[in-house]
Amino acid sequence: MNTRTASTLVLNPDELGPDPVAGMDLAVKLGIGRLEIRSAEGANALTLADERLRHIRALSDERGLAVASLASPLWKWCRPEATPGRVDSFGFPTRVASGERLGWVERAIEVASLLGAPIVRVFSHLRVEEGLTESFAGDPLLARALDLANRAGVRLLLENEPVCTVAHAEGLLEVLERYHGQGLGLWLDVANLHEVGQATGDVVKALAPYVGYVHVKDYRPTGDGGRVFCPAGTGVVPYCEVLPLLHAAQPVLPYALETHVRDVPAEALAAGAEFLRAALPGGVR
Repeated sequence: MNTRTASTLVLNPDELGPDPVAGMDLAVKLGIGRLEIRSAEGANALTLADERLRHIRALSDERGLAVASLASPLWKWCRPEATPGRVDSFGFPTRVASGERLGWVERAIEVASLLGAPIVRVFSHLRVEEGLTESFAGDPLLARALDLANRAGVRLLLENEPVCTVAHAEGLLEVLERYHGQGLGLWLDVANLHEVGQATGDVVKALAPYVGYVHVKDYRPTGDGGRVFCPAGTGVVPYCEVLPLLHAAQPVLPYALETHVRDVPAEALAAGAEFLRAALPGGVR
């Protein structure tokens, strides 16, 4: 395999718990050389002190691992007077006043710099009550954040998150076409796209030119209308259709394993890595 043109696997240590060492050691064991940092030591990465972030980077450096991305919670928020639904923001507040938001954007860029992460995830405002739900496209903070990120050598990528305002292909394409020239790309979560009924070949081909990062998780439906997470490739998300299309458009991408399998996360991550190595046409490293 030509590793200069192969896609890469990424592992998030907090899938195994608050101590990042266990996840880092698993990454080494699985031959995964890159990390996604979201939370550590029981706190969201944006709220950790600089010395703790430097410690996390030192732990990764000691193992020959690089931080590929900061999975920040930026824009996974609403106004203080709004009522968010059930949202997992990993220790970050879901209600954030307008005057506090720029500070969090600046902090995320600082954290990315401390970790050596070239990518920072953003969302698109939580969907809340009518009249209180905010618009992502046209948000003046987005243009400011893109400018700050560009100056810092960091790229912002928008995740398609069903609890947020921009989750369907039409909205994603509108935002990406508007801001792609300023550096905004797509943090594609294929399972989230499937959840809204749009993980189809045509949609993926339309989104593919904007994709800079891929989240990989899988699930099976339950009899009561819910779902249970499972290792990638063993659920209903159509990866065997989607992955070749993504590879054809973007031969080199980071594929981050996000299992959400709580009882046996290490086994699920190992199975997901094995699946991706077999399923991606260009191979991964």
